[in-house]
Amino acid sequence: MFTEPEIISSKDPNVRAYVKVYIDGERHRFYNGKFIDIKCNPNRAKTLKDRDKALAILHYSLKRKLEDGWKPGQHTEVPVSVVRNFLIGDTFSGVLKDLQEQDLSKLYKRDINLVGNSFIKYLKAETLYEQNVYQVGSNHIEQFLKQYKHSATYYMNKRRTLGGIFSRLVAQKIIPENPVHATSQLKEKPTLHQAYTKQQLHQVLNYLEEHSPNLHLCALLMYGCLLRPHQEIRQLYRSDLNEDCTVIALSGSDNKSGRVRIVPVPEYVRKVIIQRNLHLLSADTNLFTSTSRCFNDSYFNTMWSRLKDKLMKAKVIGEAHTMYSFRHTAAINLYLKNKDLFKVQQALGHSSMLVTLTYMRSLGILNASNAEDVPDL
Repeated sequence: MFTEPEIISSKDPNVRAYVKVYIDGERHRFYNGKFIDIKCNPNRAKTLKDRDKALAILHYSLKRKLEDGWKPGQHTEVPVSVVRNFLIGDTFSGVLKDLQEQDLSKLYKRDINLVGNSFIKYLKAETLYEQNVYQVGSNHIEQFLKQYKHSATYYMNKRRTLGGIFSRLVAQKIIPENPVHATSQLKEKPTLHQAYTKQQLHQVLNYLEEHSPNLHLCALLMYGCLLRPHQEIRQLYRSDLNEDCTVIALSGSDNKSGRVRIVPVPEYVRKVIIQRNLHLLSADTNLFTSTSRCFNDSYFNTMWSRLKDKLMKAKVIGEAHTMYSFRHTAAINLYLKNKDLFKVQQALGHSSMLVTLTYMRSLGILNASNAEDVPDL
């Protein structure tokens, strides 16, 4: 039982072409005529025209073989030169090293290291480390990912990270397609991020102002300027604000979107900046350390975790409230104020409207939950 053979090629002469066919439900790729006993090697053709002719011959000959009852053996359909050059262990380790040298967030690099090194341990345990990259398929990846099925979100996060690593192999033309895409997916249950009520917002800000001035300013910048805490706010320098502290201008390297971002500073935020004499700092001074250096990556998370239990015991906030609730509350209030998603997108610094739609749905805003959201008859 086989499907109609299909020629897979591109206009790029550096991308290997092949004939794909499913035999008894299993996919096979033929890059040359070696396994059907004909001399035909499309990928050695000097021109695209000659390659297309050779592919047509390979396609025709393969189909005739299959019609005569031929079935492939256990041989690999990959040229011997490729088998020598691309061993999965060395190739995968090389990609991990390259990714660590790229301009990616520290958190993403950490996740790549954890998942990537765990996958390498799996390859060694299963004696796959010295195998050719083509011999490690989706079935092996499926087996590896089983250890992360504690929850759908946890599993899908690990799957996405591993898929990102394999996508580099595709980009480098080492493999034709990403094997992670053929693995099973789990449906993630979205978590409704809890926003603050007006009363809670003022109570929390008043508490932070008294017990943690830095976290108080961070919360104000998250709410009033909709900046993200760990990169955009933590790394704010005096030079990022204009002379009278009414505008913050961030370069592409200073924010998650990678684009220049300019946001106005509300008067209630500016007032705190002036009260703390931060407007008097020199240009190369960080707003929170008052030195040329920033706090560590987890500074605000640590500060928040120390105070959250006290706020919960005082019944000011609930378990679902997080430090990001300041930004979530601002996004909700901004949307309810003008009903303009484009303005919300610009304020949040999202790269596209699709990101903003997903963000607002996760906050429960774009669901038909109010009487005015349902159609009249």
